[in-house]
Amino acid sequence: MRLTWKDAVATTLVCVIVVVYALFLVGADLPVVRHVGGVTSVIVLLGTVAGCEMSRGDLFTRRRSPATLLYIALASALGITALLSSMVALMTASETALTTLVAATVALWLIATVRHAVTRVPPEGRCGFGPRTRGG
Repeated sequence: MRLTWKDAVATTLVCVIVVVYALFLVGADLPVVRHVGGVTSVIVLLGTVAGCEMSRGDLFTRRRSPATLLYIALASALGITALLSSMVALMTASETALTTLVAATVALWLIATVRHAVTRVPPEGRCGFGPRTRGG
């Protein structure tokens, strides 16, 4: 499968996330990056757009290979980690939780992008539910 414009948008958003986090780490005096809550909010917003809105419907195939099941399990674990760490970061202003959120978000982007780059589209269509042919 080739990478698409959605992968480019997701990559750009993840780069913005990393820059925002780096600005927080160096103590930049900008309104959004002064506090853990602001940085967490930006990362959750951009990560949601990068991860959810730019995601593909290619996991909903009729047959799931062991590699696909492993990907689903890993992506689910990382997504839960990102969700929980974002909640902790927002509630407690924990820099450790913020770091965990950034790491989980970047890891999710990385495994999704690699998967998009190396997997093939099923012949019957992107989601495995292509048009039916008559007569056989």
